[in-house]
Amino acid sequence: MSQNQLSPDASLPRRVFTAVLALTAFFLAPFLVTDAEAGDLAEVNVLGFSPAGDFFAFEQFGFEDGSGFPYSHIFVIDVLGDSWVAPSPFRLTDGSDPGPPEVADAELAAVRKENLDSASALLQEKRIGESGTMVGFSPRTELSADPHRMRVSARDRGIAPPEVIDLTMNEIPLPSERCNGFGIEDTKGFRLTMLHEGVTRVLNNDASLPESRGCALGYRIERVITYYPQEAPPVFVILVQMAIYGFEGPDHRYLAIAGRL
Repeated sequence: MSQNQLSPDASLPRRVFTAVLALTAFFLAPFLVTDAEAGDLAEVNVLGFSPAGDFFAFEQFGFEDGSGFPYSHIFVIDVLGDSWVAPSPFRLTDGSDPGPPEVADAELAAVRKENLDSASALLQEKRIGESGTMVGFSPRTELSADPHRMRVSARDRGIAPPEVIDLTMNEIPLPSERCNGFGIEDTKGFRLTMLHEGVTRVLNNDASLPESRGCALGYRIERVITYYPQEAPPVFVILVQMAIYGFEGPDHRYLAIAGRL
């Protein structure tokens, strides 16, 4: 055995060695996060735009951390007002005891269908169905990308010069009295700017943490979707992924920022 290896029979007595190992495990435990302790990562289903591009809808879905309950949330967005359209969001969670994986997947599919049925009247009223184009995508697995910057072309113009959209995000420390009550002190908001055709616009600039975000700990620009209606100005939607304090680790959810190009 090398002299650099630590052994109960080396310089430390056995009980001291055991105590050191126990203390090391105690202090390192919060940092040794397993897959089961990593919170949950919502998936996204883009439902599309209205024909004129004035409304947009998407769904986030998955299994809650801790409980494992399947859930579905459907949001209908007023693109020009950058706000939810009532009575959305439609939120549904199946609180029954989750079964094995093959059963859980079927339960999630059932929850998603039931929630879609609940939202169908509003989706039909707003004539949601135009797909648009995802022109930028940066998932958490994209390690080479800056999560707070994205530079894309608003559409594929062939050999013509690109129509550049340049997005910059800055996270803002925003203490929340509600979250502080749970001992969570590092909550954040964000500022998001867009540079498009020489004009800089501030798309979001939080002064306080909206209650709808829970205890948000961080953000990333996850994707950009554009839509060019035949008889209306083009529109964009930016999906921002949020890391939210959760039961077993950060949960990841989405919010949409929308507007005319």
